[in-house]
Amino acid sequence: MTSGVLPRPDGPEPLLELAGSERDPGPASAYQPTSRDVLEALQVAAYTTDAAGRITFFNEAAASLWGRRPELGEEWCGSLHLYWPDGRPMGHAECPMAQTLHEQRPVSGTAIAERPDGTRVHFMAYPSPLFDDQGRLAGAINVLVDITAHQAAEQTIRASAEALRQSNAVKDEFLGLVSHELRTPVTTIYGNAQLLRSRGERLSSENRTEMVADIAQDAERLLAVIENLLLLTKIEGGVPPDLEPQVLAHVIRSTIEGFSTRRGRIITFTSVPAHHLVVDADRTYLDLLLGNLLSNADKYSRGDHPIEVVLRVAEGEVRVSVLDRGIGLPADVSSDDLFTPFYRAPAAREQASGMGIGLAVCKRLAEAQGGRVWAIPRDGGGAEVGFALPLAPEPEG
Repeated sequence: MTSGVLPRPDGPEPLLELAGSERDPGPASAYQPTSRDVLEALQVAAYTTDAAGRITFFNEAAASLWGRRPELGEEWCGSLHLYWPDGRPMGHAECPMAQTLHEQRPVSGTAIAERPDGTRVHFMAYPSPLFDDQGRLAGAINVLVDITAHQAAEQTIRASAEALRQSNAVKDEFLGLVSHELRTPVTTIYGNAQLLRSRGERLSSENRTEMVADIAQDAERLLAVIENLLLLTKIEGGVPPDLEPQVLAHVIRSTIEGFSTRRGRIITFTSVPAHHLVVDADRTYLDLLLGNLLSNADKYSRGDHPIEVVLRVAEGEVRVSVLDRGIGLPADVSSDDLFTPFYRAPAAREQASGMGIGLAVCKRLAEAQGGRVWAIPRDGGGAEVGFALPLAPEPEG
C-alpha cells in the first residue's frame, strides 16, 4: 500500500485517502477534499493506526482531548493513562482500538483518559478496522466522543435521585413520628374532655383535678410539638429572626419561672457576671430555645434532682448552660448526632417518647441568631447542653 488509499474489503473503491497524494486540485469547483482534510475539519477527536496499532495520524480535536500531541508511532492511543468507567486502570492493549485490531471488527466502548495535567475526560470510542484491496487488515480509524458533561449530568441525576429517595424516607419517618406524637396527647385530651362532659358531675373533685391536669399537660406537649415544627419550617424557609436587644438574664428568669410552675420542677439559676448581659436576639426564639433545653433536661432526669441553668460570658459571647443529672450522653454518640432532626439515642428512646426535633430546633434557633450549641457529658453523670450568642456591642457615647 503505497498510495495512501485504503480500499473497502469487497472492492477497489477508496475508503480513506490518508496520505493525500500530490496532485493538481484543478478549478476550485472541481476540488475534492482528501480524507485528511475531512478528519482535520472534524469537531470530534479522530486518529488512525496501522495494523500493528501504531498511530499514523491524529487531528487537533484528538490532541485536545488527550491533552498532548503524541509522537507518530506510539501504540493504540494518545492518552498517557486509561481507566475503565469504574476507575480501574486500563492497559492500552485492552482499549477499544486494540480490541478492534485484534478481532478485526468494530468494538466500541467507554473509557476514561487522564491528561498530563491530571484532569480526566470520559469518552466513547468508535473504532473501525480498515482493509486493503486484498481484504487484509491495513489499520484502523477511531473516533472519540467526549462524554464528560454527559457523565457529570448522569451523576447529578443519580445523586438527585438518591437525595429524593432519602428525602422520601425522612418524610415517611417524619409523618410517622408526627402521627404518633400528635395522636397521643390528642387522645388523652379528647378522652378526658369527653369524660368530664358526660360524667363530670359524678366524678370526685380529685378525679376531675387529675383529669384537668392531664389535659393541661398533654395540651402543653402538643403545643410544644406544633411550635417546634412551625419554627423549624420558618427557619428552613429562610425567614430571618426579629433581632432586638434582650437582657438575657431577664429572659432566662421569666422562662424558668413559667416552666417551673407548669412542671413543678426545681430549677436553679446562676448568673456569673454581676452586670446585665445584652444580646441581639429574637425573644420568641430565645423562649423556645431555652424552653426546649429545659424540657430535654426534665424529660431525661429524675424529678427530685434539680436542673441548673448557668449564665456566663467569655470571648465576646454569652453562654447559657442547662445542666442535669439524668441519663447523660452515650460515649458513641456525637454532638452532631444529638442535634440532627429525628435522631434519638437508644437510651433516650427507652427513657421517654419524643420526635427528636427539640435539640435540632435549638441548633437552628441558635445559628439563626449568629450563635452555636453544644452538648457534653458532666462529671459525676448527667449532661450539659447549652447555647451561646454573640454579646451585643456597647452603645456608643
